[in-house]
Amino acid sequence: MHAGALLVACAGCAAPAVDSGAGRGTAADTRADATAPAPSRAMPAGLELVRWFVPIEAKERSEAIARAVSEGLLAPIDDGDDGSAATASGFLLFRAPTARLPELKEALGGSPQVRSVLLGTLTEWADLESVRVESGRTIFFNGRPRIPGDTLLRLWLRGWCFPTVDGARARAEVRLTSEDRRQDRVTLDPTMAARPRLREVDGGRSVLELAPGESLVILEKPIVPPEDLDGDPLAVLPPPTIAALLLAERAIPGRATILIVNASFADMLPPSEAAPSGG
Repeated sequence: MHAGALLVACAGCAAPAVDSGAGRGTAADTRADATAPAPSRAMPAGLELVRWFVPIEAKERSEAIARAVSEGLLAPIDDGDDGSAATASGFLLFRAPTARLPELKEALGGSPQVRSVLLGTLTEWADLESVRVESGRTIFFNGRPRIPGDTLLRLWLRGWCFPTVDGARARAEVRLTSEDRRQDRVTLDPTMAARPRLREVDGGRSVLELAPGESLVILEKPIVPPEDLDGDPLAVLPPPTIAALLLAERAIPGRATILIVNASFADMLPPSEAAPSGG
């Protein structure tokens, strides 16, 4: 599996709350709250995307992520699981208990500013994040340093909820695409419109399922520089990963972005058994 592609899918849910057509911009944020809300019972079946903003300093973030894993706030999606397709492009994918998201946000040092949007059912790809890479810039592209030229990188999500014999699940698909921004060759046929050269990075994508009470957490793997970097005149930092371009360089100054995908199953889940009455 190649680690360049990400996108999350959940189908059979409520009507989409966002136009997910390619090239139409990122999903618009609809709410900014002081806390990171978990899906409520009133939320229709479907997906919710939440953005947190955490300290950008790499060592601080790396240590916070490690602590969150050790405390059970994050469960890594390991190699061999479908989420591993993201790692070569610098992404980390985790499962997290939805009920503990406020605790996780505090552990990662998240700011009070939170942005969230109800996505509902996403049967088409929704553009979550995008960044333009200018010609001549070197980046880590699918695990190797490359100079891709004038390129537009996009992180996409789609997904839906579906009933199962024991309740319900949310299918999540994540992918990463690149689009060559160099002008197409001039054609002699004026009726032929130029088409963007959109392609999946290395043809890979990540696919997983979320059970009730689970959330998907997508973040950039912090690259911690060696401590003796300042004392070595020949030492240089590696080029940025795609994840760093999408989730760190475009964030609020001094902050990196973390994406959380929550799933709500509405009336798909069987009713809980009523507690026995007293007396």
